[in-house]
Amino acid sequence: MRMNVFLAACVVAVGCQLGGCATAPAVGTAQQVAEGAQKYTTVLGKVNKAALDHSLNFTADLLPNLPRTENTLAEQTGLMQQRVQWLADIQQHLNLQAQYFSALQALAKGDSSNATEKAVKNLAGALGKFPSLPTVSSATKNLVGGLAQHVAKASHGAHLAEVLERDADVVAQALLFNQQVLEEQIRWITFREELARQVDFRDKVQKPFVEGKKLPESWKKAWKAHIQGPATVELLKQAREASLRMQEAWLNVLRGHGSFNAMGGVLDELQASVQTNSRALAQADSLEQVQP
Repeated sequence: MRMNVFLAACVVAVGCQLGGCATAPAVGTAQQVAEGAQKYTTVLGKVNKAALDHSLNFTADLLPNLPRTENTLAEQTGLMQQRVQWLADIQQHLNLQAQYFSALQALAKGDSSNATEKAVKNLAGALGKFPSLPTVSSATKNLVGGLAQHVAKASHGAHLAEVLERDADVVAQALLFNQQVLEEQIRWITFREELARQVDFRDKVQKPFVEGKKLPESWKKAWKAHIQGPATVELLKQAREASLRMQEAWLNVLRGHGSFNAMGGVLDELQASVQTNSRALAQADSLEQVQP
């Protein structure tokens, strides 16, 4: 798993000769990470929103096929209300991450005003307070502790190095938390959508096929959708990959070397996938409305 590779890299980095990185454009790298991280949090918010919309849609499609009891309605409604609040809390934390990286970017560019220094410190403190999500591991601190010792002080301006050393672990914890959220989203949708997919296959593919009537274009689309699997899960997997690369980028900036440029391509692909996925879901909703 890529997470294990990242954590292993953290351990290996203890033995690196960080002084050899002194000529690297570390401040520029810090700016790249800050800029890319802001884009990353924005795209990740859109991914989570797409996953929520998809969950609401397939739950609404599934409800008429479940036992029509008050308990069924209350249970499914309660689950989705909890999901909405859960993702709202996650979005708030993503917003904090974006604000932190924006302040870090200003600091990396030479803004050492009291307001900026205070903002960075306060936002770092807020980042360490993760949403209370019982389905996501709380062992984050143990997994990424000790990154502060990897800060290549000779490669950074004194003040920037001090801030990076202070915030190294809490930022890494936030990035790993994002990854854990995405993994939980994948588990949630894969598990819950299976029954909905079975119902869709029965009603939209199998039943029309065996009736021997002329099959409309909607049948072809439903059959292809069943074969291809949930597009939202693939989108979440791409987001998880981007999150893993973001963690690697953060380790690189601490060590005073590496480039964040490659992350831009990953985020552009992810952004395009979000847009494509949103259009596909909208088309599916329209198809549902016109079907008899």
